[in-house]
Amino acid sequence: MYDTDEEQIEALKKWWHQYGNTLIVAIIVFIAGYFGINYYQHSVQSTKEQASDVYQKLVDMNIENQTLSAEQKGEAEKLIDQLKTDYDKSTYAVFAAMYGAKFDVDAQDLDAALTELQWALEHNKDDALGKTLRLRIARIQLAQGKTDEALKTIAVDAGAQVANFEELRGDIYLAMGKVDDARTAFQLAYNDAKEKQLNRPVLEMKLNDLAVTE
Repeated sequence: MYDTDEEQIEALKKWWHQYGNTLIVAIIVFIAGYFGINYYQHSVQSTKEQASDVYQKLVDMNIENQTLSAEQKGEAEKLIDQLKTDYDKSTYAVFAAMYGAKFDVDAQDLDAALTELQWALEHNKDDALGKTLRLRIARIQLAQGKTDEALKTIAVDAGAQVANFEELRGDIYLAMGKVDDARTAFQLAYNDAKEKQLNRPVLEMKLNDLAVTE
């Protein structure tokens, strides 16, 4: 306790002289950190919205359900490149690369399609989507006769897509002339599909074609 106001003021001056600079620095750091975080969050949100707008333009072109004119295709390719270049860390860029792969497959340019899908896989952060990408990559590798590479591509945990992975594995083994391995894979795929009550008539036909006659 202080006896007079003068003593209290003098003590306050001493305290400020000793700790004032530290306090100012702490306040500045806090304010800078606060506004820095807010700026970062705003920047991230703004980038997501911009990427979403560009991707929506791509979706509006209805690529999946119609044949594009040369002009429309050129515009779509620009949007794909923009998403991959300016927003490469977004999921929209991954979807854009998948659209690019579709264009390449339609043009029978499997090498270019493979490049697009591999780019998508490298930039993808979603586990389920990653499995779908692996299936598409492996199908192209199979079409190119790269059976060993195709097997390596799908040599991961299939998650909820056991039927899809095993059916494709069976197709690859069949292309390699490994009939027994193909039959085993088709059976695993069929069992999973049946357990999940999925109707897979083509898979069942493949399995029946490889049935062992007694």
